[in-house]
Amino acid sequence: MKSARLSALAIVAVLITGCSSGGGFNMISLEEEWRLGQQLAADIERQMPVVRDQAANAYITQLGQRLVAQTPMANLPWGFHIIDSPEVNAFNIPGGHVYVTTGLIGAADNVAELAGVMAHEIAHGVQRHGTEQMSRAQGINILASVLLGQNPAAYQQILAQIVAGGAMASYGRDAERESDVLGTRWMHAAGYNPEGMASMFEELLARRQRSPGAVERFFSSHPVTESRIELVRSEIAKLPGNSRLVTNTNDYNTFRSRYGRSS
Repeated sequence: MKSARLSALAIVAVLITGCSSGGGFNMISLEEEWRLGQQLAADIERQMPVVRDQAANAYITQLGQRLVAQTPMANLPWGFHIIDSPEVNAFNIPGGHVYVTTGLIGAADNVAELAGVMAHEIAHGVQRHGTEQMSRAQGINILASVLLGQNPAAYQQILAQIVAGGAMASYGRDAERESDVLGTRWMHAAGYNPEGMASMFEELLARRQRSPGAVERFFSSHPVTESRIELVRSEIAKLPGNSRLVTNTNDYNTFRSRYGRSS
């Protein structure tokens, strides 16, 4: 019993001093965040229609890893997943897991557009926006009990929110802007045309006008506005010119034709 108490206190101490790459308030250590992500990803796989096709997962992982390689967390294990759903959506969860729907793949006309959404979600993960929000909302006692496995109700509430809402949480304006800027830079560094992020946002706005229900979950957690598109394009203007940036590939066209779903 004494040993268990000491272990719990040690973990709580780690939580209190946990670092945040994004510079925000975060009571969860990076190690604990990645452990939480493993557990959430395993449960999401059981409760959501995750695509298990090896070729599809190999492609989305290759794309994701190319972007992650440009970030300060390239040395950590990341996971990239596809949800079989006609809804246009993408989200990340703590611990380096990024999800895109087959509906989003169908909506992305080229690989740069898909890379733009994924780069944005990766930036949320690198900046640890999810656990920062949990730290502000939950408090040290609840977070410690979740990570120690002593509060299954709180854990199930977090999982249920992801499964039902198709996202970890709705981030604030500053977090969205930060992810747009960093995602744009990492796209460029990875060799993808960052204009894809802006054009994907434009496509999402157009779809909201035509069929709001198809993009409802995306907009509920990612409020896209004209000002965000302008921000991305202003960031692109600061980047060095590169005539070899990739907008589309035959491999992507094949991938999209096989796994993309139209809403």
